[in-house]
Amino acid sequence: MLSLILDLWNQASLVWQKGGILMPVLAVLSLYTYFIAFDLWFRLRTIVPRDLKSFPRERWGAFQGGGRVNQVMKYCIGNHHNKKETRKRFQQVRQSDGSYLNRRLRFLLVLATASPLIGLLGTVGGMLRTFDGLSMQDTYKMDMIASGISEALVTTQAGLLVAIPALAFSHLLKRKRKDWLHCINRLESISLRQIKNISVTR
Repeated sequence: MLSLILDLWNQASLVWQKGGILMPVLAVLSLYTYFIAFDLWFRLRTIVPRDLKSFPRERWGAFQGGGRVNQVMKYCIGNHHNKKETRKRFQQVRQSDGSYLNRRLRFLLVLATASPLIGLLGTVGGMLRTFDGLSMQDTYKMDMIASGISEALVTTQAGLLVAIPALAFSHLLKRKRKDWLHCINRLESISLRQIKNISVTR
């Protein structure tokens, strides 16, 4: 097991060296991209339940276990028992949370799109290094050509390896955002029915 880990580490170090000066930039960009992606994922998980078919339950007590759903219900219903005020507060939740989610998703797409462009920049740098090697006449000519080609290929591959999963993740997050909006609408419907029931019993 230890020998396998060391072998993987040596291969990763070799690839890092072949990638040239843009590899640290791609590494930082990938860490920041996936930090934003997982942050959005965990935020949406606090609202969107696993089983949408059975959500939400028709009792207020089902939401008193804590979490974001409970916060939304307490804020929107409060103690006012007024339908107009409830609709207004739910709209505020949709606007504030929805605006935050949209901004973060757009930023995630920008970062995911930037990764292959940085890889392409490394490709251009590697090709220029290759052409410089072709113009040389000494014994280091082939070494420089090989390193230039390696840099061109490795940076392109690294940029795509960062971008493709990030784009797939952003698509999944867009679906989760639709589920979030569906849940907020269902919560609003239940809240309005609760207020109606309270007014009838009075």
